[in-house]
Amino acid sequence: MHSTETTIVVSYLVYLLISVTLTVWVARTLSKRGAIFLVDAFHGNAELAASVNHLLVVGFYLINIGFVTLALKSNAEVTTSRAAIELLSDKLGFVLLALGGMHFFNLFVFSRIRAHGQHNGPRRPPVAPDAVLKVAVPR
Repeated sequence: MHSTETTIVVSYLVYLLISVTLTVWVARTLSKRGAIFLVDAFHGNAELAASVNHLLVVGFYLINIGFVTLALKSNAEVTTSRAAIELLSDKLGFVLLALGGMHFFNLFVFSRIRAHGQHNGPRRPPVAPDAVLKVAVPR
């Protein structure tokens, strides 16, 4: 193997190792910390919450590992260590942005599920529309 080929192969391997590790870490964090929101959203039904949580994690893995895999390819000439570090930095930056986007998407999904779970029937105003609140005015 030529030095250039070795450099690009090492860059790809480091990229995959870091990207997959970050994806697993974020997925575990989301799963662990999001579980309480799902239990609340499903009115204490822990079994349903765990099932939905697991499905969200599977989807998260599929989307992010798919993105990492598609982003692996590069046409850049990597002949120096500097070029390898810059390529790795670009690729990891995109992965981190994708993970951040997925994180906020998951938070949005959790909040929507929780809001839907807490919403029981039509919204009612806190006070009946014909009620009047008398306030004493200081003189």
